[in-house]
Amino acid sequence: MIELPTQYRNIDDYTNGLCHFLSTPLVRQITGGIHVNDAFILNGWDALPREWTEWWSSIPDYGQIQRTLIDSIDETNGNLADEYSQGSSSPNIQPESLTKWLKRLKSLAFPRAQRHLHAHDLPVELAARMDTKKIAEVSLALAHIRDVCKRKAIRRIVDMGSGQGYLSVSLAYLFPDFQILSIDGSQSQISGAKEFADSLAIPENRLRHLVSWIDSSMALAGIIQDWLGDNDCIIVGLHACGTLSETMIRYFVSIPRVVSIAVVGCCYNHISPCSSTNPDGFPISSGMRERGFSLSSTALMTGCQAPNNWPKFNEQRRVSSPSPFAKRHLYRSILEKLLFDKRLNSEASSRLNWGIRKGDLATFRKFARRALHSLKIADSKILDEELDKYWKMFENRDYEIAILWTLGVICCKVVESAIALDRCLFLAENNAVDIDLVPIFDMAISPRNLMITANKTKT
Repeated sequence: MIELPTQYRNIDDYTNGLCHFLSTPLVRQITGGIHVNDAFILNGWDALPREWTEWWSSIPDYGQIQRTLIDSIDETNGNLADEYSQGSSSPNIQPESLTKWLKRLKSLAFPRAQRHLHAHDLPVELAARMDTKKIAEVSLALAHIRDVCKRKAIRRIVDMGSGQGYLSVSLAYLFPDFQILSIDGSQSQISGAKEFADSLAIPENRLRHLVSWIDSSMALAGIIQDWLGDNDCIIVGLHACGTLSETMIRYFVSIPRVVSIAVVGCCYNHISPCSSTNPDGFPISSGMRERGFSLSSTALMTGCQAPNNWPKFNEQRRVSSPSPFAKRHLYRSILEKLLFDKRLNSEASSRLNWGIRKGDLATFRKFARRALHSLKIADSKILDEELDKYWKMFENRDYEIAILWTLGVICCKVVESAIALDRCLFLAENNAVDIDLVPIFDMAISPRNLMITANKTKT
């Protein structure tokens, strides 16, 4: 049974509350309605509640603001929004509307504290190929999968998006009674997984590798059905990227012998929103669609963030050197404004896709020149004097960009909650049972720690 946030007693009320919050103008704005890169063009700061911006402007250290915003969504902390009001160096009290909004934001996210689950220790021959994070994930995931298989008398497992084979190889090596079909769209990944399996002398009749694009096609469904024969199976995925989780859920629903599912999603920026050309896109559940719910591509990207895992900001951010990340956002926002004012933005209609080198952040002029070169905009169209003028105009508004960015980022947990909820609703609408959302990993190690699990009833 899905554990809801504490103030909700049923899934319908929670769905209404979450969809309403994420559809409010403020949340729409900070999660992509006004992209931080366009903040100076569209006056993103002025579009925020005035009492919030006036109060933030009275605080000399915007790093303190960012820290408190990020800490406000941390489940392990108390009412930090209230503590900020009492402990701030500002002579004013934090606006009550901001305090209420931060509490509402935190209260709508699915619980993420790791459940007390047992892990299966990995022998050195398996662990040697993995980093610490992957060892923790695989040891917990395979223990959970084995428990499900024992309860459901399942001996066949389909691992989708299997990558280097850490999960499938570990399952095959540790539990010889299992037969596993490992599927990935990358030949190089499958080759690496096969080499891993061969090094452990795992025979092909217990671990079969298949290179196949995973896209809900009937052809792949047929291959899976043929491999299963009259045997039931569980379909699993450890950090199934983007729409892969949704695809796995559709295979679970459509293939009769797939009776259980356990999948951890990630890379939500690769989810495709529903459209006339993509009718199967997000959201996939009727419950979300009937509410008219949607998330922009930028909002979906927000769901990938894990700000509570970021290093703490340095004290006195505004009087010390800003981070390269903050500099890049500020420089980019100034450059977008300049291109817009010069009516050169049509020449830069696609977002910049060039890599940022350390030296490019030395000065705004150097950053801009590299960007303009990448965009094939001649130096003669923007003079150095113009670059220096715009830098002087906006250099002291760095706090606006930093806070706007942070406001969007702290919506990460409610965005991820909406994605997970949509998938659970779809499962319920298709007669799945025992649907659960398990915080299987320690979020401090693996921020994407929600595993969706479900079963089918016996027919």
